[in-house]
Amino acid sequence: MPLEISCQNCQAKLPPSQRSLICPYCSASAVEYQFVLKENRPCTVHKNQRGIWRYEDFLPVFRKRITLGEGNTPIRKARQLFKEKVQLSFKIEGANPTGSFLDRVSPLMVSDALSQGMKTLVCASDGNLGASLSAYSAAAQLKCYCVIPKNTSPEKKTQMQAFGAEIISFGETIDDSLSLAKKMIEKGRYQATPEYNILTIEGTKTIAFEIIEELGRENTTSFDFPEYLIIPMGSGGLLYSIWRGFKQAQEAKLFPKEKRLPKIIGVQVEGYDVIVKSLATGKMSISTTGKKGRRKTIADAISVRKPTYGEKAMESIRESKGTATTVSEEEIITASKMLAQKEGLFVELSSAAVVAAATQLVEERFFTREDVVLAVITSSGLKTSHAFQRKTSPTGKIRAFRSMGTKLEILTLITQKEADFGYAIWKELGESISLQAVYQHLKELVTKGFIKEDETTERQKKYSLTEKGRKLLQKMNELEELFK
Repeated sequence: MPLEISCQNCQAKLPPSQRSLICPYCSASAVEYQFVLKENRPCTVHKNQRGIWRYEDFLPVFRKRITLGEGNTPIRKARQLFKEKVQLSFKIEGANPTGSFLDRVSPLMVSDALSQGMKTLVCASDGNLGASLSAYSAAAQLKCYCVIPKNTSPEKKTQMQAFGAEIISFGETIDDSLSLAKKMIEKGRYQATPEYNILTIEGTKTIAFEIIEELGRENTTSFDFPEYLIIPMGSGGLLYSIWRGFKQAQEAKLFPKEKRLPKIIGVQVEGYDVIVKSLATGKMSISTTGKKGRRKTIADAISVRKPTYGEKAMESIRESKGTATTVSEEEIITASKMLAQKEGLFVELSSAAVVAAATQLVEERFFTREDVVLAVITSSGLKTSHAFQRKTSPTGKIRAFRSMGTKLEILTLITQKEADFGYAIWKELGESISLQAVYQHLKELVTKGFIKEDETTERQKKYSLTEKGRKLLQKMNELEELFK
């Protein structure tokens, strides 16, 4: 196996049993497998096998292996979208056994747990990994605990329950669930949370191998190898994993070094776009502010405030000479409808972010007509069908109560005493909007009588809710509950 585990910060070589991203020597979250090609052991694709295990020469070795037929997902050309503007195709990961790209991760983790003789797995998940791990654990007859945010879609919960998982609802975001899952590890419990297990990016890199196998062949006629690859970013792990997959394939001579690799385009949703912002400002590291992210979004799978692989994702985008962009919830909803009604693809709202990004870039004339663009569709729309129904009316308009979004956040922060100065409110919002915009919202709320100014110093104003503001917040929260 040409894989060795080491810390990218202190360069310490670690034992094959290491799974945590955290180095035991320097405490940096920088542990990962390193691809070390040996002359006497060439890496090949085992074409007599299907799925991810055909790339076993690039994967860790386990005594016991499990599969549910994951991988070999289709690549399909767009039939209607962006005709005469760009050559768009889709890598449809929703075709995996439980409907998401994370079915490439679960076989490795469950195989690892089986090989170590463990009987129980624990993971924090927005729902997709929980559903996947639950299925693979059931097939291996292992117990699975899934820690999920309280607002996880009922469809994903149903999948987990059907496979016999123990579900623990905790917190409002995946960041909250991660904190509990970290504490649940005891002797005999396997940590299967992607942010805490280095096997994650080993499984998903097989997407790159499949793209090369299907589109990188000589004399390919039905498709051309992509100039650009669009990938959604939550933790940044998927993007980083796919890029390192391309590089490993090139190093192993599965893909000619003289051929260009795709330029990577990363996509995040507004309010959870620290990777995009850090790239735009030329930063080399990711920084987050405030105690909490913004309100939950329709793109829950990519609503991650502290991206574990954020810096690696930035490095990958820069190395590939790519770019990154932020999309709004409204753009995501529009893109999801376009995919369904023009391409016959029903995708999870988080997945639709890649087509929202493609729409932006087409409108900006970023692409030429000759550019070949491949968008990675990470999961099926059946995962969040309730959200699609809730967020669009029969005429496709976004429900009106969402227009109060930022003002509701401000009212909530003030009433919960988490922030009552303009600057503090801005910091709590995660700097997702400008400070000037926050003060404009505050001014409008004062004018309408929902909050009042309490003078404290000559330079600062403290804000508090009026009775009218309390009633508004109560009514809006009731309305939002109604549409959950």
